[in-house]
Amino acid sequence: MEDLDLLQEIYKNAEMGRDGILQIIEKTEDEHFHRALETQLREYERVVDKAGKMINQKGEKPEGSGKMAKTMSAMMTSMKTMEDRSTSHMAEMMVEGNTMGITKITKRLHEYDGGDQAVKELAEDLLKTEENNTEQMKRFL
Repeated sequence: MEDLDLLQEIYKNAEMGRDGILQIIEKTEDEHFHRALETQLREYERVVDKAGKMINQKGEKPEGSGKMAKTMSAMMTSMKTMEDRSTSHMAEMMVEGNTMGITKITKRLHEYDGGDQAVKELAEDLLKTEENNTEQMKRFL
């Protein structure tokens, strides 16, 4: 996996995290949970922005998740929160999403053979963010 490929994966991963939070945050009435989600949202936005700038510097455009993936994610979130809007359930959904993100970025890091240290550091930063988010959500389970 080359630099640009990893950057695109970072961008997609962080974008999905951001979009997932945006879908959940509007449904919660728990003030503490809402604040935790806002903090995580800012982290994902920072990574999306940084990855996007690095992709642009390499002469390409960021490739976010496809429209179908975004639509399916939104539909699943809506269905899952229709049946249970508890903070615990929404935190569980966030942990599941973070776990998928951890798995994807860890796999991509193992496949990475590019030499741009800044790209690798951004991927590791995203991984740490996903791990921290998971730990933070556990207290709401």
